[in-house]
Amino acid sequence: MANKAKQTEDGRRTEEAAGWVARLQSRDATDQDRRDFRAWLARDPANAAAYEELQSLWGDLRAVPIGKDRLKKLRLSRRAIAGNIVAVGLIAVLATTLYQLGFVDRLRADHYTSVGEVGHFTLADGTRVDLNTDSAIRIMYSPAERRIELLRGEAFFDVAKNPARPFVVEDNILSATALGTRYGVRRDDGGGSDVQVEEGRVEVTSARSQVALGAGDVARVNRDGALDIGTADVSSRVAWREGKLVFSDQPLREVLATLERYRHGRIVVLDEAAAERRVSGIFDLRDTDEALAVLESSLPVTIVHLTGMMVVVRSR
Repeated sequence: MANKAKQTEDGRRTEEAAGWVARLQSRDATDQDRRDFRAWLARDPANAAAYEELQSLWGDLRAVPIGKDRLKKLRLSRRAIAGNIVAVGLIAVLATTLYQLGFVDRLRADHYTSVGEVGHFTLADGTRVDLNTDSAIRIMYSPAERRIELLRGEAFFDVAKNPARPFVVEDNILSATALGTRYGVRRDDGGGSDVQVEEGRVEVTSARSQVALGAGDVARVNRDGALDIGTADVSSRVAWREGKLVFSDQPLREVLATLERYRHGRIVVLDEAAAERRVSGIFDLRDTDEALAVLESSLPVTIVHLTGMMVVVRSR
């Protein structure tokens, strides 16, 4: 419970920091705004770190060069040009921040979860859906079929049988169709997708492939748009449904990448030796700080919490 409350607090702080970046970059920012901002900074040392991180993102975007010919075509005064660049840059920064925090997908979704949250829902046809951390789905049922769009994250489906209405889950690069089964679909931050079947059969289609998967099969879209097929312990991979993360001889970099999905901020590994350490164990996804503490006590690594939004891992 304490970890979940902390994650909620970090998310709120990030939203507030984004708001202050927007307000203080505005030309109509007032002296009262600046006084309120200083009071906000003074309330919590972590506020300054969150603000600096978002302000740095803003600074990176402002550094993007704009060609002189482009500026001439605009036929604007130097002040007007600067104002428009600031406005466009700020919109881009805020849009990126809002997307990364999941706000855009949540506005489109019928069901969603926040970072660190696992949700359980029953749909109108009796199908049970489990949503992993920071995930969102849109429901598009019709008399002919039951279609789900996975907007972000990962979902597991225990499908109610109805041969007359196929059950289809799609994202931007694949679709997975089943008549009655238990399977999961996941979109990762790198733009990839995979399907993993725990029970029954699923037909998976990508831009260049179509395959039928059985229990224990996993399909992932590769860079060419085709499907790579393998096998896995699906029950362990979807243990998040019960609040657990299960790892079996996996590199520490993969373990940390998974833990990062359940918390706000970043976990950075500073050296390859630490990243390649092997990890086996079961962790409670609701307390990632405890998981990090266990990893530090069992591996030759040092874990430093620089701020509420940044954790650094290195060999010791």
